[in-house]
Amino acid sequence: MEFDYYYGDESNQFSFYRIPRQLITGAAFKKLSTDAKLLYGLLLDRMGLSAKNGWYDDMGRVFIYYTLDEIQEDLNCGHEKAVRLLAELDTGKKGFGLIERVKQGQGRPAKIYVKRFTTRAIPPQPAVPQDIPRLPTFGSQDFGKSEVKNSEKQKSRLPVFRSADFRKSDASYIESNQTDLSQLNPSIHPSVSMPSEQNGLIDRWNCEREVRESIEYAHLCTQFNQEDVDEMVELITDVLCTTRPTIRIGGEDIPTEQARDRFQRLDCGHMEYVFDCLRRNTTQIRNIRAYLLTTLYNAPVTISNYYQASVQHDFSHPLLE
Repeated sequence: MEFDYYYGDESNQFSFYRIPRQLITGAAFKKLSTDAKLLYGLLLDRMGLSAKNGWYDDMGRVFIYYTLDEIQEDLNCGHEKAVRLLAELDTGKKGFGLIERVKQGQGRPAKIYVKRFTTRAIPPQPAVPQDIPRLPTFGSQDFGKSEVKNSEKQKSRLPVFRSADFRKSDASYIESNQTDLSQLNPSIHPSVSMPSEQNGLIDRWNCEREVRESIEYAHLCTQFNQEDVDEMVELITDVLCTTRPTIRIGGEDIPTEQARDRFQRLDCGHMEYVFDCLRRNTTQIRNIRAYLLTTLYNAPVTISNYYQASVQHDFSHPLLE
């Protein structure tokens, strides 16, 4: 198969600006103008440059520089409209509070802090009419008890990693506090390592893609069952995308930021180590998901001792004496 080169400006055809879906569908932003929503997307894109340049204040908050001249040029608008759009996004009385500008003095551009467009407050739920019976807490009309029990039976391969702690919907629900994980610009993260303060600005799909790159997914699939590797990827992604303050690992509630730091360090060698631990294990594992969480969490700090012990065992084998 032969592939052609890129010519002219064709290299720019895969570059995109992202406007958060919540700004389009959220009731709180219905009165925000379309141009202001577009400007917010441009401001988010600038944060990737800020991260690379180390533009953080004393409190560790990211800020950007985006002058009126640049806004006018990018949006092809006049000075007055650029001023109005910034005011519409700003924290003033008539603004939506999506940005905060801090003046630097004469002749210097203002610092712009781009704020999250979501809150952690639970949105109000519609009242349930009294004449409509509520679904039982243990299931739904679509899935009965017997189907739930059947889905939990152990199979020969690793079970699917699902639990109440990490549901797929936690990272993709767009009408609640989870939105900050789902629809934002991945360029804010300059590398695979995702600082905890910024991890809400990358959607689950991009997070999963970066996990696959980090652990050399294609190489692992040549050595192990692809479904098993997929489940490992999903478990790691669950940890990186969760909004819970703690994660239950090894019987202890580990701070989420501490767990993320460990899981971000996982690479192909660590995954081979985890699969090797599974292969060598001869005891019954009652909770495979908890076991894998603990093994993955400990992998970056135990892998060296594990292989060193294996080497020493091999050299001490009677056949080698």
